[in-house]
Amino acid sequence: MFSKVVRPVRTLIEAITSEDAPQRLALGVALGMVVGLVPKGNLTAVVLLGLALSVRASLAAVVGAAGLFSVLGVWLDPLAHHLGLRVLTQTWLQPVGARLYDLPLFPWTGLNNTVVFGSLMLGLALFWPVYHLTAYGCRRWRPWLVDRLGKYRVREALVLVEAAPPRRMR
Repeated sequence: MFSKVVRPVRTLIEAITSEDAPQRLALGVALGMVVGLVPKGNLTAVVLLGLALSVRASLAAVVGAAGLFSVLGVWLDPLAHHLGLRVLTQTWLQPVGARLYDLPLFPWTGLNNTVVFGSLMLGLALFWPVYHLTAYGCRRWRPWLVDRLGKYRVREALVLVEAAPPRRMR
């Protein structure tokens, strides 16, 4: 059971310390942020997750950012509701929304919900700033972090903890 906790941490550390481009890690964080902000249980979240898994991004960064922003997304729901309500109540958009809602799959997207639509808009608006800030942070802090993780042999310790046989409970 302990390896289920250690494996994602080890994967994230390997993604950070790999010689991979910081753009892959930044793209993973930005896509994970959009996936995490959108409420789950609708076709929009499934499509966003499929998109995040199909592009060349760090999977560990996608999963980590989605988990983090899922928690933060709950606190941002009032802002997302206000944003979605402002857009969805526009008079020029209501005939378009009625036509889209008559399409077979559109009701499953949840885009008629103010929180889902507002969260999607918020995530798309924050995509490029989060991408560029993460890429800058990766370029700036990666050498220091690789040095610290190598100095304390964190990666090797996590591999050993994950490989250790599980203890039996009495």
